[in-house]
Amino acid sequence: MSRTQLSIPVGLLVENVLTSGESKEVIIECLQRRDYSRLLPLVKESAMDFDERLQTAADIGDDWEKAIRQGYEFKFLHINGLKRLLDFRFDRKVDQDYVQDELSLKHIQLTAEEIELLQSLIGRQWIVQLEETEAAEEGRTDSELSSCIPVHIQLKFP
Repeated sequence: MSRTQLSIPVGLLVENVLTSGESKEVIIECLQRRDYSRLLPLVKESAMDFDERLQTAADIGDDWEKAIRQGYEFKFLHINGLKRLLDFRFDRKVDQDYVQDELSLKHIQLTAEEIELLQSLIGRQWIVQLEETEAAEEGRTDSELSSCIPVHIQLKFP
């Protein structure tokens, strides 16, 4: 069974509404009714235009509902979209939790489960690789280091 594929605007909508902490069914119901009053105070990026992104989904046939229920992968994801995904899904920010080196992101601390999830979301275009570096450990507590693995992300086909 193939994974649902989403465009950047629709995928980032999904990621944003998931930050609300509401159940998947509540999120889907709010989006279907186009009543965002329950979600907007809770999401990470309340300024996002949900109507516009839902219209984009309808126009291009992105199945956001199935993506919320069963997971998805990005059709294509540029570096800035990748950085927004890392912020929405894993609360990791550039220059705070990792560094950008041209079209690569380095020293990202993720758990094994987060690495697997990230690879499933971006694996069509990006490679998530383990890295061995002491620089990645700076600023992390011992408990964070014990469960997190330093990785870097780069394009599959530069």
